[in-house]
This record gives sequence, structure tokens and C-alpha cells, in this order.
Amino acid sequence: MKDHDVNFIINVGTPLFNLSHRVNKPISLSRSILDVMPIPVAIFDVDCKLLHVNMVFSQWFILNSFGLESLEHTLNIINELMSDELEIILSDVMTNKESHYIKEIVIRTKISQHKTCKTSFANIYCNNKSHGVIMFFEDKDHEIENIALYKEQAQLDQLTHTLNRFGFYEAFNRVTHQSINHQFLYAVMIVDIDKLKVLNDLKGHQYGDLIIQNTAQGLLKGLRTEDILARWGGDEFIIVLTNIFSVNHVTKLSQRLAMGVTEYNVGQKTPSSISYGLAVWKTHGETLDDLIGFADKMMYEQKKQ
Repeated sequence: MKDHDVNFIINVGTPLFNLSHRVNKPISLSRSILDVMPIPVAIFDVDCKLLHVNMVFSQWFILNSFGLESLEHTLNIINELMSDELEIILSDVMTNKESHYIKEIVIRTKISQHKTCKTSFANIYCNNKSHGVIMFFEDKDHEIENIALYKEQAQLDQLTHTLNRFGFYEAFNRVTHQSINHQFLYAVMIVDIDKLKVLNDLKGHQYGDLIIQNTAQGLLKGLRTEDILARWGGDEFIIVLTNIFSVNHVTKLSQRLAMGVTEYNVGQKTPSSISYGLAVWKTHGETLDDLIGFADKMMYEQKKQ
């Protein structure tokens, strides 16, 4: 997984946005999820240096990230706008690992001399190690009543209601660790809808969208509860088949899955089929990128046949 998709753990008791909203169980948030949250969020490292801000944070400071030379340049500018008080608070949070803060702080902005805002701070962890501090700014116009619900919505593909790429990465870490811990293999399956462009041209994009939706439903019906399905983009899906005994085992599962999708689409009056490629962990690669690359290659080989 790329660094920007690393998951941070926010511990129990952390205040989110106001005193009445506290985390009742550890929450895992990736930078990808933070980036689409409608409130300003900032992440600081263990030395209290600003590591990452989301787009709303940049806009809140009247900054245009795309017009600056780099993310590093953006962070340097924001660091200059921070008050000395903020660094003191961050150091205090880092020193006392159990402390969580809600505090009004003053931050200088480009347009006005200062802005008073309500913030909450908490330690964040990655791989069971302290990673720094996360800071949320309360925004009453966009206050999130249920962060778990928002996170779920941010991880779903709007057309198929399967996971999107953001949701896939987090689910992949969870289920593959479980599979490995139980001494099973897992496999990555790349799925592509056959001749979707031709069908789009002949019958229109609404019909094409219906095929994508029905293909997703057909895949879901054939998968087990422990497997993962995500829309990878366009007419492609990615599947993780867990608790696999052997290459032969996953080959039979994938064949049955493909046949089930074809039958489901016929039943929904959107006749279409899929091509797919398989990659089994350890047999075809060790990393997710390796497995996706191998499965993608096998999928295109199948399309040529």
C-alpha cells in the first residue's frame, strides 16, 4: 500500500468536533478518507511538524494547493500561519499519551490577522507505534453526527454500492491478515466486462451502467461473506478471495463465479459476460501490486482467446 493510504488509529475517548462526540471504539482512518471529509483536518508528526492537510483545510486557509509548487511548499506556508500556542498544545498531547484536548486556539490567516476556532486533538498510531497528532476543526455548518457512517459512505462506489478503491485498501489489509493468521492463502481476481464499449455505443450509457450494476450484483451473489468486491474503475472490478487452500481451489471458485455472473445478467435481460485473471499470494507474487499486475495480465490473455 502506498504511504498516502496508510491507516491511522484514533483511540477510544477521542473528542471529535465537540465534547458530546467521543470515539467509543478505536477508529481506523486512511489519509484518503481524511481527504474527502468536509471539515478541516491536519496531521502532525512526532516532532510537531505538519505532515498532511486535507483539501478543506487548504481552502479554509485561503490556499490553492494546485497553484503552489508542491505539497511541501503548501505545508511550509501553513506552518508559517500557525500560532506558537498550537505547537505548545501539540507537544503537550504528544507528551501525555492518554490526553485528549478540545480547545479554542487562535490561528493567523492570510486575509485576517487571526481566527479563533474550536479544535480537538488526539494521538494517532500506525502499526502500534505513535505516529503523531491529528487535529480536527469544528465546522458547525458541516458537523458530522456519525463519523463511522460518513466513513462508510466515503468508501462506497456510487453506481454499484460496492467498495471503491479507498474502501478496498482498508478491507484488503483486514481480510488478508486474517487469512494469513489462519494459515490460508488468498487470491486477487481482476474482472473486466466483455465488450462494454460496444454495448454502450449500441444501446447507450444508461444501458451500460445497468450492465455494470448487474455484474456487481451477480458477483456479490457468488462471493462468500469473507471475500472482498470493489469497483476498480470503469468496467473493472477487483476481488479478493480469502481462506484459499490451493491454486486449484481458487480456480474452481473463479470459474463458478464467472458462470454465475453470466446467468444473472441473462436473467436481468442485460446479457453479458466477464473476463478475469487470477493471482494467488506467494504463487504469483508477494505484494498487492505484484498480484494485481499478474492478474491483470492473465485477464487480458483471456480476452484475446
